[in-house]
Amino acid sequence: MNADNIIAKHNDRFAGWLMAAASVLSVVVMAHHPTGGGDMRLVNGVHGALMGLILINIVGFFRFGSGEGLARLSVSAGLVAYAAGMFGNLLAATINGFAAPALMARGASKDVLGFAWELNQALAYEAVYAISAAYVLWGIGLVRRGARAVGVAGIAAGAAPAALLAAGALDMHVAGAMIIYAAQSAFAFIIGIRMAMTKP
Repeated sequence: MNADNIIAKHNDRFAGWLMAAASVLSVVVMAHHPTGGGDMRLVNGVHGALMGLILINIVGFFRFGSGEGLARLSVSAGLVAYAAGMFGNLLAATINGFAAPALMARGASKDVLGFAWELNQALAYEAVYAISAAYVLWGIGLVRRGARAVGVAGIAAGAAPAALLAAGALDMHVAGAMIIYAAQSAFAFIIGIRMAMTKP
């Protein structure tokens, strides 16, 4: 193994630990998500923290995709879907965490606030479906390459939230979002640990 490969493996392990930590922290932070308004500093802080953790997971899954082989269609398509979903999450967090509270402070009308909420919800739904597609694609690829347990976990973490959301069993209000994000974070944690435990 040459020096570049050794460095890449160390980078993958570091990214894995970061992603595993970010996955746990995202659930912890989401548990402090205010409902029905709340202190603006808490609203800003929760959403700002979630946005930072999202960026860490994007980096982590990019390293995962690189390791799995970007030449594989399932891997590259999964990355595109994941990036689209996380971009939706970033926009949704920006709206609920910063734009909507600022509008409320300025006395915006119910129509304006209602529009902000509907836009947030549309982006949140898009994010779930896009990330679900990524997880299913990666899960199928992992199963085919012999990582059956991890692959099945990916398929489940992708298919279950999308199915529950589509069936109306869950919504993207705080309680439903918490369940969905916990499932998504669980798979990110598994992948993070898998990367972190890779021998250099």
